[in-house]
Amino acid sequence: MKIRNLILLGVVAAAVFAIALLPASLVWRSMSGALAGMPWQVERVGGSIWNGYALAQLRSPVLQGPVVLDWDLQGLRLLLGELAVQLRLEGSAFQVQGSGHWGLWGKGVADLNGEMRASLLDQSLRQFGVSASGVLALNDISVNLADHRITRAEGKVAWSGGAVTAPGRSVNDPIDFPAVDGVVREEDGNLYLTVTERQGNQFLAEAGLLPEQGLWSVKAVQRVLKLAGMSNNGDDDRILVNMQRPLP
Repeated sequence: MKIRNLILLGVVAAAVFAIALLPASLVWRSMSGALAGMPWQVERVGGSIWNGYALAQLRSPVLQGPVVLDWDLQGLRLLLGELAVQLRLEGSAFQVQGSGHWGLWGKGVADLNGEMRASLLDQSLRQFGVSASGVLALNDISVNLADHRITRAEGKVAWSGGAVTAPGRSVNDPIDFPAVDGVVREEDGNLYLTVTERQGNQFLAEAGLLPEQGLWSVKAVQRVLKLAGMSNNGDDDRILVNMQRPLP
């Protein structure tokens, strides 16, 4: 190998190590001004930009209180043209860990596991007049998006069941809903979450994300009403809701 190539290799290696050991707190101080107005206040940052942590206070309509974020950049993945990072995020109402990636073959998450209170979804469910309690568990969720198509989607979601407030029911008269399970899958470039009752494994509903069409979808059958102790006119498999809406 020529001397100039050895020198170039040494310079590149030194630059990589310098960046890897750069204190995360120093990087945060240089960026914090540009992120002013965001719904969080960072109280402490430690470690390096390669492997570090941050403690912050969230002040959003969905999440409140202290959260801890740990990250670990995957250096070898950079050589393959992909930015990948292991993440752990923990707050008073949730704990999630997994990895995120962005590169030549798409972007997404992998091996996502954790638990969160179902009430964190109330902001999204509000348009349907629904709120829920209980605990939502994520098990080995992996999703990859490339060229506006879902190329990979797998994993499981489980909800412990609990009190649900729905249209026509007051907060003081909620529905006692039993536990349900969900399976994440990819089909024709779209992402689907199929929900079934835990006892009996019967189909209840399906939510979809159709990125190429810019749509999201929801389908549910009348078995949902039966499970909630409401009248369903005797046909559990009759379609109750079937709609598509543009993505926000």
